[in-house]
Amino acid sequence: MLAIVGPFVLFFIAGRYFVDPWELPRENKGELLIPHIQLDTLALRDDSGEPYDGEDTAGLWTLMYVAGAECGKACKNGLYYQMRQVQQTLGENMERLRRVIVHTAPANPELSAFLEDNVAGTVEVDGDPQTVREALAPATDAPVGDIFVVSPDGQIFLRYPTHESMDATLEEAENIRLDLERTLKGSLI
Repeated sequence: MLAIVGPFVLFFIAGRYFVDPWELPRENKGELLIPHIQLDTLALRDDSGEPYDGEDTAGLWTLMYVAGAECGKACKNGLYYQMRQVQQTLGENMERLRRVIVHTAPANPELSAFLEDNVAGTVEVDGDPQTVREALAPATDAPVGDIFVVSPDGQIFLRYPTHESMDATLEEAENIRLDLERTLKGSLI
């Protein structure tokens, strides 16, 4: 009897006292934000000046990019490859995802033209740079240039950086795609 039960007891003891679950590899590729951040804390406004909050995200998952006044190569790579193209690769699930850009400063003409020509359909909202930075402080000190995943109930829970290098951009886009596919597969929303 001891030979049958013994290995199970030893395995349980070893797992309980010698393995730290926080050191095990994670499934998600992006930076998981714990605790999650409420979208409402960013105090965003749509183009008509109305609050853009959890009610606006209801029913769809969101990829959210935080933009500054300038949009360099990393910004364009993030908006096009890590958001637009990732959404296109989701196939039948692409309609379950929306893209949002948060302007923390007025968009310069180059950024406005890029949004219109290359990533049409992206929802544009405005946010105070200080409020956005403070709300996202648990995730990053400088949120401008980062992409976040927002759940339909307004919880910001994953963060991805953008890159100037095309190789790094495509690798990060693949990470976002894998996380979104896993998330959408497990969600009924």
